[in-house]
Amino acid sequence: MNDIRKQISLNLHALGKEITNTHISALFSNKDLDTKVIKNNLLSFDYSKQRINDKALDYLLKIPDIINLDNLLKDLLCGKAYNPSEDKAVSHTLYRNKNSIKNFELIFTERERIKSFLERASNFNFKNLICLGIGGSRLGPELLNEFQSLNGPLKIHFSSSYDLIELTDILKACDQRETLIFATSKSFETSEILKNLDHVKSWFKKTPKINFKDHLYGISSNTSAMTDYGVKKSNQFHILDSLGGRFSIWSSVSLPAFINSDFGAYLDLLEGARLADRHTISMPWKENIPVMMALLSIWNRNSLCINNHGIFTYNFRLRSLTKYIAQLSMESNGKSVNFESKESPFLTSPLIWGDYGIESQHSTFQWLMQGKTESSCDFIGINDGDIETLESNEMLLSQVLAMSIGKVDLESPFKSVKGNNPCSILQLHSSNLKALGFLLAIYEHKVFIEATILGIDPFDQWGVQVGKNLASEVKTNKEILRENFSQIIHPKT
Repeated sequence: MNDIRKQISLNLHALGKEITNTHISALFSNKDLDTKVIKNNLLSFDYSKQRINDKALDYLLKIPDIINLDNLLKDLLCGKAYNPSEDKAVSHTLYRNKNSIKNFELIFTERERIKSFLERASNFNFKNLICLGIGGSRLGPELLNEFQSLNGPLKIHFSSSYDLIELTDILKACDQRETLIFATSKSFETSEILKNLDHVKSWFKKTPKINFKDHLYGISSNTSAMTDYGVKKSNQFHILDSLGGRFSIWSSVSLPAFINSDFGAYLDLLEGARLADRHTISMPWKENIPVMMALLSIWNRNSLCINNHGIFTYNFRLRSLTKYIAQLSMESNGKSVNFESKESPFLTSPLIWGDYGIESQHSTFQWLMQGKTESSCDFIGINDGDIETLESNEMLLSQVLAMSIGKVDLESPFKSVKGNNPCSILQLHSSNLKALGFLLAIYEHKVFIEATILGIDPFDQWGVQVGKNLASEVKTNKEILRENFSQIIHPKT
């Protein structure tokens, strides 16, 4: 298979050279508005402003069959996908699969416990909920909380900073009697989370009459570690060890984000993801949103040699989406060697970056519009007919035109915008959780499909692990720093 991938890589490089000097404006035609837009009830995907011709597109659409993608997707959706370097199954799609959930007792049991907790939450007398989590354990719930824009009885805070500044500021506005703590860590051994948790524990000790254990909840696959720390068994939520952190939004990891809504909202999120699973497994490649997204990503990185991909959102509820997708994408596909020690013949994941688009227009867009570095971009908005979203989408579309088609000013060249940055547009048709669940699962599938083409394992993260291990070694052996750096920071005496 590696030889096949080498040939695909060579073919993509050759096809890219054929349009090296071709501008998107020369490739675009009005018929693309029909042939290069995929729509369903929840989302539309417009790739008419990509820098690609029909010849290259036809070749891209052959790649899924070459790599046997159909069977790989079936394995993923029924829980048969495998993470070989960590010797684990891959289970995130099972959390939203109606047919298989009852076959996985832990998932089914935990869903019932989530329901019970959220039903009881309406009677709580608490005013603050502090979520201690990092990576996917924070980014997912934080995104969901912002997306719902709820003014419920509990104010939800998120903390993960190792210097404890973030947490200290949060605690200033809280009272121990009125505060719940949710600590989320798959291993329940993550140093950042334990450090934050220890600080909270010390804070509760300032009010001795309060039993910290009554206010503490844990979410983890390591039940013994939660128990050893002091999390009561009745306050423990369990996730499968095979559930990767960046894929964990479908589990009890997201429970804190629904404490001001209800269990039905959680089910809506899962239903959107399930519909994305069905779309991915059933639609022809040319009408398949994650397949087309993955193929275009491979094209932009390997044929056009664009090394970065910007994601810009045009709805304030989606302001944290870029951070979520960046982790999902780069922690999964930011690799070059697979578990068989074979190097991918492709250029792998680009840098994923971006922000809330309205703010980016006053900073990074200047660089994008008139700088010398090319970027590919996803522009994401909500088009639900409301006047506010209508105006935001008009702004979104205007920026796409400038970024891709550009504008030439012959009299004042310094005002010209070259364009030629490949852009795709994703628009949710509603601001509900079902639509968001669909979008997030689409990006998950895009990442998986990219990885199968690249020939890498998207479910491990050994680069992250090396950094964690070095940090642990430094804690116990300061000589590592002395041997490698001239400046050693000493604690205050």
